[in-house]
Formats: sequence, structure tokens, C-alpha cells
Amino acid sequence: MFAAQLVRVLRLGQLCATALALALFGHSCAYGGQECGERPATSAVAAGIGLKLGQNVRDRLETSGASMAFVARVGLDLSEFGQRYTHMGVALRDHLRGTWQVMHLYNPCGKAESEILVQPLERFFEVELFATDALVVVPTQTAQANLRQVFLNRDSVRLMHTSAYNLIAHPFNTRFQNSNQWILEMTAMAFGGSIRIFNRTEAQKWLQARPYRPGKIAISTLKRAGAALVSPHVSFADHTAQEREEQRYWVVTVDSIVELFRSLDPDSAVSTLRP
Repeated sequence: MFAAQLVRVLRLGQLCATALALALFGHSCAYGGQECGERPATSAVAAGIGLKLGQNVRDRLETSGASMAFVARVGLDLSEFGQRYTHMGVALRDHLRGTWQVMHLYNPCGKAESEILVQPLERFFEVELFATDALVVVPTQTAQANLRQVFLNRDSVRLMHTSAYNLIAHPFNTRFQNSNQWILEMTAMAFGGSIRIFNRTEAQKWLQARPYRPGKIAISTLKRAGAALVSPHVSFADHTAQEREEQRYWVVTVDSIVELFRSLDPDSAVSTLRP
């Protein structure tokens, strides 16, 4: 969800930074509550669209015979960053109940830390969607078995989760973590092979050696300064001086995860679905 929150924060932050820099306002740049990024569906129509999309994804997964898959949604317009999908989760089938659940890292509105959320697959898409298409990545059966072993292991989930949340967490720094980064590092643990991965530091070393190529987004100095004013969850402290100088920052994007996964599991099936 980092990108959906980030784009709202940066847009508001630019307004605030401009106001402060020009000293045009006699009042502070107040914001009505914490920026919550992707927002729950606020109407019956929006909820219905999200539910239908989730049902279509569930039906596709049932037809495929899969036991797990990666799913992603479009919670905001990210075209200015050259991205489409905002937030990724892992869908896991409960064979006993015949249902699907999505596990993902989530930053609750009003809280400074993230948590790992598990919810029905259909509910994953019940947000204010910018576009009504879903990305679905179905790994091969062998890869599914490895991934399920990691994502269903409570110790793995705990070891690979850092609750200090940052919308723009650096892909190769463990100080913070965001939602897509958790998925990426758990995937590294599943594909480590002979290289046993037990923590985030080891996962990031493995990703660099692959090599994993993060996304890179442009954030001007003005937007960076403004973002710090309006959100407690945007920190550039884990980024390098070179990034700040170039005003381009490494981040974990959905596209970069899919690109890596295609190299790890070339026969995986990638598709898009609509309601």
C-alpha cells in the first residue's frame, strides 16, 4: 500500500512546503487526520465492485487448482511514478474450509506501526479502487509448496516483519519496512534454496545477489520536505545521499516483485482480471 499513501502524502506535502517556503499563509498547513492511503469502500456501489472483483479472482484460482497466489490491486493513480498496482498480498487456500484468505502487511490508520493482516480474499478488494483490475500471479506447484511453507509459518512471519512502518522504505535497509517489501523478503526466504534465510538482513543480501532490481521513483526536494510535514510515515532517513541529490529513490514496487518472480519461477502464470 506504500504507493497509494505516498502519492497522496507527496501531493499534499508539496502544497504545504510551497506555502511555508513562500510564507503565504498565516496558519499552519493542517491536515484533517493521518493520511490513510487506500481507503475502505465508502459506498455500496464501490463495495460491490470490489466484492465482485474478489469473487472473480477467487473463481479463477479455484479453476486453476492453485493453493496460493500473489494478488495486487489498484488503489490509486500511480501513473506519475510509472506504476499501476499499489498493494500486493498473498492469497492462501484453506483446504479444510474451501475458502481463500489474503495475508498482507497493513498499516492501520492512526497507528505508527504495521501489522500482518489476514482477511477473506473478497474483502481484499473492498477499497476505493482507482481501477477495477486485479493482478494475479499463480506460481508453479513446486513454488507454491515452498511459498506456503514460509507464509504459513508463524516464526517466519514474525522474523521477517519489522513493525516500524515507512511508506518509502529503502529496499536494502532493515530500519523500516512497507507492505510490498514484506512480500518480497518472505519470497526470498522461500526461494533461498541452499542459502538458508532467517532474517531480513539475509533476505536483502540474497536479493542483491540475484540481482533484484527495485523500482525507482522521482521525488523532488520540495515534495520530500512537504511529506515530512503531513505524514509520520514518510522517512528518507534510510535512503542515501546520492538518492537525495538525484531526487530519485529506490522502492519496492509490485512491478519489481513480479519481474523478480518471473526470473525465479519462469513458468508461473501472470494475468489480470476485472469484475
